[in-house]
Amino acid sequence: MTMGAGRAVGAGTPPYMSPEMFKEPERAMYSTDLWSLGVSLFEMVTGALPFQAESDQLYSVAIAGKMDEPAASVLDKLPDDRRSKFDHNLARVISQALEKYVLERFHSVDEMHDAVYACLIDRGEAVYSVFISYRVATEMPLARLIFDCLNHTVTPGGHRVTVYLDHARLVKGEDWEEGFASGLLHSLCFFPLLSYGATAPLADIPADRKDKAIASGWEERPAGRARLRGETGDAEDNLLKEFTIAVSLLEKRQDAEQNDVSTQRGVSNYNHDAKDVDEAELEVAYPILVGRPFPFGHSRYPGMGEFFPVQAGGGRYPDTPSPASATAAADFLRRRAGFDRDASEGAKHRTVAATMKSLTALQGCKLWDIPTDARAVELSKEQKDLIGRGYAGPPVDIEDPVLSVLSPEQRQRCQGGLDEEQLKMIKAMVQHHLSSFHEIIDRAVVAREARVQTRDTSFPQQSTRASNHAVTSRRRGGRTGVSPVRRSASPFKHPPPDPHATSAMEPGAGKVDESRNIPPPPSPPPPSPPPPPRRRVRCSSRRRRCPRPPRRL
Repeated sequence: MTMGAGRAVGAGTPPYMSPEMFKEPERAMYSTDLWSLGVSLFEMVTGALPFQAESDQLYSVAIAGKMDEPAASVLDKLPDDRRSKFDHNLARVISQALEKYVLERFHSVDEMHDAVYACLIDRGEAVYSVFISYRVATEMPLARLIFDCLNHTVTPGGHRVTVYLDHARLVKGEDWEEGFASGLLHSLCFFPLLSYGATAPLADIPADRKDKAIASGWEERPAGRARLRGETGDAEDNLLKEFTIAVSLLEKRQDAEQNDVSTQRGVSNYNHDAKDVDEAELEVAYPILVGRPFPFGHSRYPGMGEFFPVQAGGGRYPDTPSPASATAAADFLRRRAGFDRDASEGAKHRTVAATMKSLTALQGCKLWDIPTDARAVELSKEQKDLIGRGYAGPPVDIEDPVLSVLSPEQRQRCQGGLDEEQLKMIKAMVQHHLSSFHEIIDRAVVAREARVQTRDTSFPQQSTRASNHAVTSRRRGGRTGVSPVRRSASPFKHPPPDPHATSAMEPGAGKVDESRNIPPPPSPPPPSPPPPPRRRVRCSSRRRRCPRPPRRL
């Protein structure tokens, strides 16, 4: 900083200078260094500067001339394969360091250090947008492609999407159930991947037609798993457990809304004596129906056939509960979701057929008969590692007799996983459905915020996890239904609140988001009360007024 013409002049490298260095350099302090550090972090991550200008003089306009235009998020500057895996919390740290108003940045170096350090030890979110439920042995490639295409995107409503995929979210050394609970209970949308490999192990082939079904090409042990019979000897199936928990949570939510019940946890039949209970955020389930990819040599290769002809793998869902899976789901709902005994017993006695009927009856999307061009899609290096993984199932289709004359080599290729062309086609189908995914997420965000607003109105004295952690869409790059905020010209002044900013979609507008660690602007001290009138006593001489009472003898 130098002095010129009687005033201070900011000095430094213009792309790294803060707004106050351009406008009021004499008031610059440590927050200016935090801004420069934020610019350096942004450049390290993206390879570009957060603000672009053709000359050093124009940087003052780009940075300090438009105080109502924030810096872009690093997530918007990364390619899809890097964006989906980048730490959302670190993106928030960089965004907060690049706040144009000083009071909205970190208030000390220690505060920014703690925020960066938290990114190394905490990989979770207060609320996830989507939980992907899939069978690892068969649908791993599809789940990874959905995660890469959807995670950290921005919906039309301005919500920054965060996807829970166990492959990317589970922490090494962490208890599996702890990570699973934080994902399923804290997600707004439940996306189950229903395919041949996911549903066939849940369905039993009756003994009177087992020989005929196996001779037709159906498998006795699909995906290497024994079929469930709804008997005591059934092995615990984690996918059925996830389905049962999700359906139970959604039914309780629906019952509470229909009965106009408002409770602290958002569902009725809540067990107040349960320990380590997390609030269930689930709002909607959106099943993704996955057909069987056509094998190489088929006229419709690399497309998919329909899901319904291959659903259950030629078997039938048991009309009885699978004891091991149902008991595990009921225990989870009682211990982690706060269900009382009656509600958890209902999940324990839920049949496999009832669970699958509830999911397949919901509105979802199908991954077949989509006019897409797989040749226009490219796979990243990590996505190419998925080649040969996954499982399409046996080449059986009751409506396509061509598959019955496949050569042994083609049949072997069907069971060898997905090839590159099939992965490209699946990625193109996922990209085609991104708009539908975003629409479902926006609806869930609006429903959650309306529910939180109703609960806060009914129980103002209660402080819950949901009210303490605002949805991450309210951060820059992800605002939901917020009117533009009127800004101040000085970077040292806190932007005045907009009286029109509060809307039905933003019940927390005007409140401080505690997840940002930004304290509110200091409020002016209350005016001190006026001093009491001084008592004046007339002296006995009556010549003048005495300022204090006479001494007592």
